[in-house]
Amino acid sequence: MKIRLVEEKDYQQVLDILNEAIEKRIYTAQLREATMEDRKSWFVEHSSTQHPMFVVEEDEEIMGWVTLTEFRGGREGFRYASEISYYIDSRAQGKGLGNKLMSLAIATARDIGYKSLIAIIFDSNFISINLAKKHGFELWGHLPDVVDIDGDIFGCDFWGLKL
Repeated sequence: MKIRLVEEKDYQQVLDILNEAIEKRIYTAQLREATMEDRKSWFVEHSSTQHPMFVVEEDEEIMGWVTLTEFRGGREGFRYASEISYYIDSRAQGKGLGNKLMSLAIATARDIGYKSLIAIIFDSNFISINLAKKHGFELWGHLPDVVDIDGDIFGCDFWGLKL
């Protein structure tokens, strides 16, 4: 297993993992399949040193990824805060890859100079909530019943970590 910065050759596999999460309808509020065209600028943004994307590669296959994303884009007052997002291929879940990616992302966020990390997690996603707690995140906010996925209603939590 190797964790490294994303490369252009990884983009389709990254999208495949995201689309798997979209299809499951329990991890992301995105409801339409992500396409390369839709995500072109997103990949460019996450090729920067300020907002990197890391992938976990095993036997030349991407098994998961993590991003540090601009929080509340265009609002300079949030420049020391970053949103963290991560997704693991279903074939690799439960193997500790999320833990490794989270550790690297936190260390990288500190190196970049962020002062806060924010994970936005459905209140029903106990695996991600437990991962965030394990890494010291605390519940900073709860938005009740704000997510509607095919008639299923979820709350959304903001988990924060002071760096």
